[in-house]
Amino acid sequence: MKLVVTGASGFLGREVCLAAMRRGHEVIAIGGTKLPSVPGVARALSLDLTAAGTLEAFLLEEFPLAVINCAALPTIDECERNPELAAKLNVDVPRRLAQLSFHVGAKFVHLSTDMVFNGEAGRYQHTDQPRPLHQYGQTKAAGEVEVLKFGREHAAVIRTTLLNGNSPSGRRGLHERLFLDWAAGKTTTLFTDEIRQPVGLTNLADVTVELCERSNLSGVYHWAGAEALSRHELGVRLAEHFALDPSKLIKASERSAMPNLGARPRELSMQLHPLAGKLRTPAQAFAEQLSELRVPRGCEDWYEKETGRKVVRLLEKGIDF
Repeated sequence: MKLVVTGASGFLGREVCLAAMRRGHEVIAIGGTKLPSVPGVARALSLDLTAAGTLEAFLLEEFPLAVINCAALPTIDECERNPELAAKLNVDVPRRLAQLSFHVGAKFVHLSTDMVFNGEAGRYQHTDQPRPLHQYGQTKAAGEVEVLKFGREHAAVIRTTLLNGNSPSGRRGLHERLFLDWAAGKTTTLFTDEIRQPVGLTNLADVTVELCERSNLSGVYHWAGAEALSRHELGVRLAEHFALDPSKLIKASERSAMPNLGARPRELSMQLHPLAGKLRTPAQAFAEQLSELRVPRGCEDWYEKETGRKVVRLLEKGIDF
């Protein structure tokens, strides 16, 4: 089917495009200020999603069978600095996409976040009431409401979490950000009292596309990995997977001892049912996610010196990623 992906120049959006093409779909990739670079898509273009009339003209011309919205202002700090843009990208754009998808008869899948919860309980079900602590969580929660208001029968919202995977730049994934610090000689402070449930990038992309293919699945769902981990445990397991010594690279601390960091949810583990029982794509254990990771671009020399292991440099093999 013809499938439109917004936010296609982003970490998840690009992977969703690749997943859709693997499953045989025709993909139109839309970026914001940056033109998406995704080999094999039918079309790639930059659109200002907040501009009046832009979305209408585009979707009415294309008439896709599915629309996936990965566009967002995606961080707490960015939303605090620019609340007006956060409201436009995280609330207004999803609302308009849901309206237009309904108008053209397209399935609409919208990506949301575990940050809609306050983190006091953990093990959140998809039916639990959002109680966000900050602007990012508030705008994402409001976006969910708007999406379902205009398309409850044809729209699905996926609340997800920390993305664990490889990026073309070597700077977007969980392990990549840690590697950049370590290669620069920094010790990373990771909290033992902040719990998340990291999800594999390709796994989440496959689930997102599968939801487009399932007309009987709509409403709010949760998707993450199979294990909830503290930030500290996550970092330790990443280091050990790459044969690095976590005691030299990671310092344990507690977020509760650092109130100057502002309000952040503490325990954001999620229950994956009922979605986990309805899809062909299974949730991944953290070990399975680790097996898909590679040493980030730019960190190869440091890693080889640190471990004595040789790293295959993909660009040297002519691989475009």
